[in-house]
Amino acid sequence: MKNISLYLNIVLFVAVTLLYVDRFGNAGDDHNSGENVASLEQDSSVLNAEIVFVNVDSLLSGYDYYNDLKTQLLKQQQQLEANLNSKSKAFERKTLEFQQKVEKHLVTQRQGQEMQQQLYVEQQNLLQLRDQLQMQLMEQEQSMNKMMYNEIHAYLAEYNKTANHKYIISNATGGSTLLFGEPELNITNIIMAGLNTRYQNKQAETETEATND
Repeated sequence: MKNISLYLNIVLFVAVTLLYVDRFGNAGDDHNSGENVASLEQDSSVLNAEIVFVNVDSLLSGYDYYNDLKTQLLKQQQQLEANLNSKSKAFERKTLEFQQKVEKHLVTQRQGQEMQQQLYVEQQNLLQLRDQLQMQLMEQEQSMNKMMYNEIHAYLAEYNKTANHKYIISNATGGSTLLFGEPELNITNIIMAGLNTRYQNKQAETETEATND
């Protein structure tokens, strides 16, 4: 089965490129302390910069939510591949047994034709199953991509309520629009820390609700 990429489609995040976020509210507005990245220490030049950038590769590699989703998808892929491999080996055994019977003249011509037809049907079913499993993985990956994009996009909008950047540009290997950026304008670690805090808070809330139930 074609290997399904586990790298949650950087293209979805690159959509954040040149993301323009309006300057929301006043600096005195109340925000969730766990999601307010302005509480993190930042250089004043970053706070006042109209344009900053995020290294997508570094962000995803350090984002707990991304890594958890990637692990889940990998386990799902391994389970589906194991199921397909098991059925494939069973088909190979039947094919070998059929060949041996034909070579030893243990079946009549009519029986051979019937067995050959049955093997053909099984082969087509196996190919159809392979395509179905591949499509299933692709759909799951697309769903996770959407979840990832929504989380990052929502957090950037929340973050920018206090950061007040005009543009947040993405920088990724193979898909970057940024040729050069001053290191102090790199807010990757700030965004990563905020996203992880947001994710950990949600995980804690889920565990609390499960305990109460």
